[in-house]
Amino acid sequence: MVWYFDIANMLVCVLAVLIACRINLIPYWIGFILLIYSILPFFLNDFLFPARYMKDQFFYFNAMSEIRSFNLFPEMEINAVMTSWFLSILPIPFVETVKSVGFFNRFLFLILFLWLYSKKFLQGMTLFFVLFYPSLVLYTSLSFRDPLILFLMIIGIICLVDKKYLTFFLVILPLYFIKFQNFFLMLVLLGIFMTFKKPPLNYRIRYFFLGLIIFGLYTYVDQIIYLLNLSRRAFFIEDGNNLLLYEPIGDFFNMLFLGATSLPDFVMKPLPWQADNSFQLIQSIENILVLFFLIIFTLNAFKKDKLITIKWILFFSFVMSLHGMIVFNYGTSVRYKFIFIVVHVVGLAYELYKVHGYILFFDFKKVISKKK
Repeated sequence: MVWYFDIANMLVCVLAVLIACRINLIPYWIGFILLIYSILPFFLNDFLFPARYMKDQFFYFNAMSEIRSFNLFPEMEINAVMTSWFLSILPIPFVETVKSVGFFNRFLFLILFLWLYSKKFLQGMTLFFVLFYPSLVLYTSLSFRDPLILFLMIIGIICLVDKKYLTFFLVILPLYFIKFQNFFLMLVLLGIFMTFKKPPLNYRIRYFFLGLIIFGLYTYVDQIIYLLNLSRRAFFIEDGNNLLLYEPIGDFFNMLFLGATSLPDFVMKPLPWQADNSFQLIQSIENILVLFFLIIFTLNAFKKDKLITIKWILFFSFVMSLHGMIVFNYGTSVRYKFIFIVVHVVGLAYELYKVHGYILFFDFKKVISKKK
């Protein structure tokens, strides 16, 4: 049976973890956790749930099969082809089942984790969160493009905090072809950084500069609302809703109101009473726990540097509001937001460490910030 080929894929991930432990790149307790995660793709598709429950996986599986068969330009969507080009260079030998691409993504996450940990970008609360965030563990073990998107965005924010702007643009450029909206949102993050950058001049005139940006966006508000409505309508239909019940965004003020009300809804959904099955119920419980963590984490960061924390809150709020306006499906909302939750945690923690040398720690009695 073809599933035996995935044993070789798993062994590559296991070997990488063992080598990392052997050369003291990571401690053994982290290695043990990563070893467990290395076998996880076996126990998801067609075990925990039917593979067709997340049917988009076959889209990327088919693309990977074509690329690994040396059909480098298959007649498929550019985002699937670009994703497959990147993943195909990883030293995972076989693409025989829909589970196979999950091992590619698991290895990609392993590379990201080992790099972040070795550079001391993962410490304290951030390390705890990245290791045990259920959605992160789940979606980096499935056959989606999301782990590659997360990989590029995390590398991008590290470059942005380090003020390596050319490298930042080179890193996020593939996002334009893989997921354009995330490329656009990374430019929004760059704009926020430029607005709050100090010194020199642009920090002193930051409110004027921010006003110019808002005015510029307002002049194109009709086009922006039109594009948002296209996406909103497509997601509404994709979720199986009756098109006759569809409500467009409306004018500029309706957009602002909808964005403000959609922010908490998107962060929290699915709520326990919205869950249609046991999987969504687990996701709803996760949402509550993650929200509790984010509140403690962000408040702790705010005590150390208000300006840095406000930057990341602005970006996080903008992203959650934007997605909240257009995404209706609960599963899709979890897939979309987990990337930005990880970006928020890693980015904010790293900038605090870069600027102040602070590491955010957590224990069950109180939250403290310890200076390294």
